[in-house]
Amino acid sequence: MRKRLIFPAFLLLVSFSCTEEEKPASTPKGILPMDSTAMVLSEIHELESALMVSSIRQDSTQNLYQALEPDIFRKYKLDTGRLNRSLRYYSSEPYLLDSLYHVVLKKTDSTAIFQP
Repeated sequence: MRKRLIFPAFLLLVSFSCTEEEKPASTPKGILPMDSTAMVLSEIHELESALMVSSIRQDSTQNLYQALEPDIFRKYKLDTGRLNRSLRYYSSEPYLLDSLYHVVLKKTDSTAIFQP
């Protein structure tokens, strides 16, 4: 009798553990929408990339990055604290972070300029 109950109980446990997580309907207050976060991140990553491939010395690129990064924040009218809170929120769930970086990759792929 006991062996007969083990298999159905196992199936029941597996079926409940495999349900899809509910995704939040909207972002919480104070968190940048995913598209806005993706736009900011793509510009930051493009700036970092441009400086990495430049022929400027590393210490100079760090200084240049620190000088240019505030322009991105001014453009989007936000501060580092809000961006960091938004990134922590999106990082809290793997599917959110994955979705965010899919958007970032689309934006950077569409603006990428490849030189032979």
